[in-house]
Formats: sequence, C-alpha cells, structure tokens
Amino acid sequence: MIRLQTYAAFSLLATTSAVYYAFSSREQFYPAMVYLSSSKICFVLLLNTGLVAMCTTWQLVKRIFLGTLREAEVEQLNEQSWREVVEILFAVTIFRQDFSVAFLAMVAALLLVKALHWLAQKRVDYIETTPSVPMLSHIRIVSFMVFLLAVDCIFLSRSLMPLIKNREASVAIFFSFEYMILATSTVSIFVKYVFYVSDMLMEGQWEKKAVYTFYLELISDLVHLFLYMLFFVAIFLNYGVPLHLIRELYETFRCFRIRVSDYVRYRKITSNMNERFPDATADELNASDATCIICREEMTTAKKLLCGHLFHVHCLRSWLERQHTCPTCRAPIVPPDNGRTASAQQHGAQPGVQLAAGIGAPGSEGATSENMNRRQAKLEAAASAASIYGRSFAYPPTNTLNSKL
Repeated sequence: MIRLQTYAAFSLLATTSAVYYAFSSREQFYPAMVYLSSSKICFVLLLNTGLVAMCTTWQLVKRIFLGTLREAEVEQLNEQSWREVVEILFAVTIFRQDFSVAFLAMVAALLLVKALHWLAQKRVDYIETTPSVPMLSHIRIVSFMVFLLAVDCIFLSRSLMPLIKNREASVAIFFSFEYMILATSTVSIFVKYVFYVSDMLMEGQWEKKAVYTFYLELISDLVHLFLYMLFFVAIFLNYGVPLHLIRELYETFRCFRIRVSDYVRYRKITSNMNERFPDATADELNASDATCIICREEMTTAKKLLCGHLFHVHCLRSWLERQHTCPTCRAPIVPPDNGRTASAQQHGAQPGVQLAAGIGAPGSEGATSENMNRRQAKLEAAASAASIYGRSFAYPPTNTLNSKL
C-alpha cells in the first residue's frame, strides 16, 4: 500500500505538471485539450493516472470491506492474477479490431472486479472454518457481497446495451459474458454464506446443510458450464476459436463431471445405509473410544464401516457427500452390490479389520501372547503412518501376518 501511495503521488505530480504546461502555453481550453490528446507523453501520463485512480479505488474498497488481507488470500490473489492476465491477453488478440483506450479501461476494471470476487470467496471460506467470528466481520462480508452484486449488474447492463441496440457482435459480448459469470458466482457465494449462518443459528445441528451446499455447487457448475459453452459458440461463429476460453471450459466441464459422479456414488452408498452399514453393538461402542471423529461428540448409537470404525449416521451421511473414504484410516468405502453381504463381511468375514479397530479377532485365539502383541504393534504403527501421510491403508489378512511373524 505504501508503494502504491508513492507511485500515485509521483503520477499525480507528473500529470499535474503536464496539464499546467498545456494550459499555460496555450492559454485557451480547446487548444490545451488538443495538445493533451495529441501529445504522446501527455496521453501516457493521463492513462497512467487513470490506472492509478482505479487501483486506489480498489485498495479503498478492499480496506473498507475486508481490512488487512491474510497471507493465504494474498497468495491466492497473486496466483490467480497472473493466470487471468494471460487469459486476458489471449482475449485481446481476438478483439484486436476493437482495441482502444476505452477497451483497455474496461479490461483493467474487469481484472480488479475479478480480484474482489476472489477475495470474497476466500473470506467466506475462512469465516466458515473459524469457530468465533465477530459480528462486524459478518456485516462487512454481507455488505461486500451486496456491493459486488451491484457492480456486476451495473457493468452487465452497460455491456448488454450496445448489443441490444446494434444487434451485432462486438467486444461487448466478452464483457457481458464475464460479468454474467461473476454475478452468478456472487449469488452462489452469498447463498453458501446463508447456509453457514443458518447452521450457526441452529448450533451446528442442521443436518441438511451439506446436502444443500452440494446441490448449490452442482447447480452453479451447471450454469457456468452452460454460459461458457454459449460464449464459446458465440465467439467461434463471429471471431474464430477463443483460445482464452479453452482452459476455463475444460476446467468447468471436469468439475461438473466430478460433481455428477460424486453425486451418483453418494446416492448409491446412502440409498440403503441401514442395510449396507450395520449398527454398532453396545460391546463395540464400549470397546472403542465411543467418540465420533467427525463431530467430536460421544456416540450412543453408531454405524460401522467395512474397516470397523464407528460414526454417527448423520455425520457419516454428511461425510459421504464430500469424501468416499473412511475419516479415520482413509480406507475406501466401496459400495458392494448387496448391502447384506457387506453386513456379513463386517460381522465375520474380516477378522483383520476388526483387530485393527480394537476388537478381538475370532481366529486369533490359537496364537501365542507374544505374537499377538507384536502383530498389534505393527498394525498400530502402520495405521499411525497412514493417518499422518493421509494415505489409504488396507489392513493385511491375519494369515499373512502369521506367516511373516
């Protein structure tokens, strides 16, 4: 911010000197304006001053609504800014016949507005993961999102007006599309924040929050994919292949495909959870920690996975909307074809898994006490390593361990 202030001061001083020289040497308004617009040095100084004014306004908006940025926000801003600049340069090559000072000003404004949207999304994600957030932060982020939506609508209307009036393709297509994407993103972020506030008012007991959030992201990706495809076709028919849209179109399609596959897998797993995942018995609850690792609350009733770990049924359902591995050991939760077969496997077909979960294996009675201790120590060490590195760990069969030991 200090460097921007210094640069802005020197830019304002240079521009003021150029304007003073123009009016003092010409003594009339019209000749002075002609000189300022025809002189290359004066034109560059005026253009630089306009850019400084836009950056100063951006900094002021950021200071009012967000305050000091966190390190993660600054890092994301730097990474996405360079990527967006490259894509904008590709867009400029497509609309080179419309290249003008107004076009440069609109591009600079678009980059600054996009940066504010990135910060808004990052700040909402931070608020959702923070246990205690002051009321002022909630007021500022809500005001910020309303401000961004108003800015998106204003720029969108100004971009659509020439298209509706002239009824021909122009650079306004590019800005209309960009602000449509930004407006839909702002609405999605705001609705996601409303879900968070609703869950907070319910003291974290809103079980449907993850479901609604999942559907919100799915619909948002679908809308973005439709807009990207529509814009790609429009640019391709009027200007040629839009190179700057290929990556965005691919990323949006890939994200949407992943969400659809996750949704299908989630519906397959949760369609018959009562049959697929058996209820934990009282002895199993007493033998384990009896604390759900997802919500960190004590369990009176629980569901048991194939790996033997226990969780609340509603916590497990929420977890399966995002991940399809065990929260404890990262073992994959593969939906079997028959829920009863899975139940049978959990109760008797996997003694090695039960042993890893802290439950005595039925077939281990004939082993010596020393071998039992060594086998248990190896399993615990392997499970700890798997949890540290976040990798899936499949417990080996008991027979294999016996042969090695």
